[in-house]
Amino acid sequence: MDIKQIKENKLKMILAFSIPSIIAMMLQTVITITDGYFTGNYVGENALAAINLGLPILYFYLGAGLCVGVGGSVICGRLLGTKEKQKASEVFSQTMVTAVGVCIIISFVAFILFTPILNVLRAGADLAGYFTEYYRIMLFTYPLMVAGTILGMFIRVDGKPQICMVVSIVGCILNMILDYIFVAVLHLGVKGSAIGSLIVQMVTVLILLGYFFSQKAGIRFHQFCFDKIINREIILNGSSEFIGEMASAISMFAFNYVLMKYVGAEGVAAFTILGFVVYGYSMICLGFGQGMMPLISICWGAGEIKTSFDIRKITNRILFVMGFLIAGIFFLTGRNYAGMFGCSSNVADMVASGFRIYAVTFLVMGYDVINSMYFTSCGDAKSSALISALRGIVLLLGFTLVLPAIFGMTGVWMAAPCTETLTAVVSVYLLRKQKNRLQEVG
Repeated sequence: MDIKQIKENKLKMILAFSIPSIIAMMLQTVITITDGYFTGNYVGENALAAINLGLPILYFYLGAGLCVGVGGSVICGRLLGTKEKQKASEVFSQTMVTAVGVCIIISFVAFILFTPILNVLRAGADLAGYFTEYYRIMLFTYPLMVAGTILGMFIRVDGKPQICMVVSIVGCILNMILDYIFVAVLHLGVKGSAIGSLIVQMVTVLILLGYFFSQKAGIRFHQFCFDKIINREIILNGSSEFIGEMASAISMFAFNYVLMKYVGAEGVAAFTILGFVVYGYSMICLGFGQGMMPLISICWGAGEIKTSFDIRKITNRILFVMGFLIAGIFFLTGRNYAGMFGCSSNVADMVASGFRIYAVTFLVMGYDVINSMYFTSCGDAKSSALISALRGIVLLLGFTLVLPAIFGMTGVWMAAPCTETLTAVVSVYLLRKQKNRLQEVG
C-alpha cells in the first residue's frame, strides 16, 4: 500500500477499505437477523429470548478474538509501513496460533459455566432447554467465527478487503438456505439454526485460509519462534477491543438479569429485536473502523501523523450522517419492524418505544467506536481501553443497574444513550490531549 496514494486520496481510500468491510459486517448482521426471523416465526419468542440470554458467551469469544486479531494486525500494518514483509508474516502466524489456543480454553470454560449462568438468570425449564440445545453446538461454531474474523483482518491489512466481502456474500446466502432447510422445513428448532451457523463458519474459514496459500497473498504463514515480547504487544494493542467485548458480555448479562427481574421474557424478546438494529449499526461502525485501522497504522509507521488525523475526522463525519439516517428511519417504523419477528403486540409496543429513546445512541455511538479504534491503531492502548471501559462497563453497567429500577423498561432503553453521550465527552478530551502532546514533541 503506497503512502502517497493514501495522502492524496483519503476519502477514496477510506471508502475502498471500509465499504467491503461494512458489506461483510452487514451481511453478518443479515445472518443474525435471519436466524432471529426463523427462530421467532418457527420456534417462538421463548427460543429467541433463550438465544439472547447466551449472547455474553459470543461476546467473550469475540473479545478474545478481537484482542489477538486487532493487536496482531496493527503490528503487522506498522511492519508493512516500514517494509518488513517477512516479520509481518511471522506476526500473522504467531497471532493465529495464539488465537487457536485461546479459543480452546474459552470453549472448555464456557461449557462448565452453562448451568451457573442459567441459575443466576433464573431461567425456567423451557428457556434452559432452548439455551442448552443451541449453545452446545455454538461452542464449536464460535472458535471458527473468531478464526474467520482474524483472517479477514489480515487480508485487509494485506490490501485485499474485497475478498472478505465476497466470502461474506457466500456465507450470507448459504446461511439463509440452511436456516430455511433446517428450521422451516425440517423443523429442527434452535438446533437447526446452530447447525446451519456451524456449516457456514466452516466454509468461511476454509475459503479465507485458501487466500494465504495463494499467489495473491503478500502475508503468508511463515515459520516463527514464539516471541513473548510480540505477544505482549499484541495483547496490549488489542486490550481495548477485549475490554469492549467483555463489557458487552457483562452489560448484556446485566441487561438480561434486569429484564428478567423487572419485565420478564417479553422484555428480553423486545430487547433482542431492537438489538438486531443496534448490532447492525455497530457492524457499520466496526466496518469503517476496520477499514480505517490499516490505513492509520501504516501512516503512523511511516510518520504521517496529520494524515491519520484527517482519516479519523472524515470517518467520524460519515458515521454521524449514517447514524442520523438510521435513527430517523427506525424512529418512524419501529413497530412495523418488530412485527417481522412474529412477536406479540405488547412486545412490538416495547420495541417502538425503545427506538424513540435509543435514537440518541445512533448519533453518538460511531464517534466513540471510531475514536477507540483510532487510538488502538496509533499505539495508544490506554486511551482506547479507557473509552471501551467507559462505554461498555463503568457507565453502561451503572446506568443499567440504576435506571431500570427507577423507570422500568424505559430505564433499560435510557442506559445506552446516556453512556454513549458521556463517553463522547471523554473522547473529545483524550483527542485534544493527544494533539497537544504531539505538538509539544514536534
